[in-house]
Amino acid sequence: MRLTLYPDKDGIAVILCETELESKYRTLVQGKTVLESSLHLNLAEHINSEIGLGTITDLASAKTWLRNSFLYQRMNRNPQHYALNGSAATDGDELVMRSIEQLKVTQLVEEVENSMQLKKLCSTEYGEIMSKANH
Repeated sequence: MRLTLYPDKDGIAVILCETELESKYRTLVQGKTVLESSLHLNLAEHINSEIGLGTITDLASAKTWLRNSFLYQRMNRNPQHYALNGSAATDGDELVMRSIEQLKVTQLVEEVENSMQLKKLCSTEYGEIMSKANH
């Protein structure tokens, strides 16, 4: 079974807050404040969880997953904010490959060849433990 990811286009939020924070959230809702993603700061942990869930099964599905994220949208609109190693990472491929490599080096994820000799990403026992610990 293969999951198809669709980008979110609409949403509803109910914000409950203290009176002192009301103006802050009102400006956010009215679009007067630009929001940036922080997913890139812990991308490897999220990719690890998605591999454990089966949402990400290989490098291509990891890239697709990222392209459907808020982070990817913000990287394209404000590449300077997400500049890595002095260059703007607008396609996300480098971020994904670096995160997966980090997961493999730390033995949280491994690549396993299937019967068609395709490399599939699988959580190790440690990766599953880490994924559950982060929730």
